[in-house]
Amino acid sequence: MEKLQKLRNKSEAEWAEKEKTEKGQGIKKERNTVAELTKTALMTAVFCVLAPHTVFLPGNPVGITFATFLLYLTGYLLGPRMGSMSVLLYLLLGMMGLPVFSGYMGGVARLFGPTGGYLLGYIPCVWIVGMLTKGGGSKKKEPVRFVFAALLGTTALYTVGTVWFLLVYTEGTSLSDALLKCVVPFLPMEIVKIVAAAALTGALRRVRQLR
Repeated sequence: MEKLQKLRNKSEAEWAEKEKTEKGQGIKKERNTVAELTKTALMTAVFCVLAPHTVFLPGNPVGITFATFLLYLTGYLLGPRMGSMSVLLYLLLGMMGLPVFSGYMGGVARLFGPTGGYLLGYIPCVWIVGMLTKGGGSKKKEPVRFVFAALLGTTALYTVGTVWFLLVYTEGTSLSDALLKCVVPFLPMEIVKIVAAAALTGALRRVRQLR
């Protein structure tokens, strides 16, 4: 009888410990979810504030914005899933009419204009950066990996945008014309933004290591 009581007490103790562990894991998971959603909303807000600032080149419908710089940071900080969600939320807010697109424009029509493809290209860009920069690999090679991810993401963005541009302006517009108008003039600035983003992510990485 005494032995049976000991087994029962042991079983109850193990069950209580298991329940406590599961509860702790549940709380931790819930906290992580809240933190992820908070960071996602914060990056969306940053997009809404900074992305509309645009410098338009003479005679060119495509402007230079902070958007790609923010895409690189968003992918690095949030990863592919939450980064894409943040950008998608930004696009939805713009489609609803908020003036968050380049040049302080908004509305569904903006997405179907000549630069609509570049807006849609934000999603594959941030996803690629997030996927290629997420945990793992050598810390020394992380800056190189980030630059490679940003270059690949930018290539995807410009590919989607240029194809869309050609579909909208098919009459009298060749691929070379589209590239000269929508890609080539912006490449030097994109390199600058990639280098700046790499430097900033390096600083963020060092801050994380100090914590």
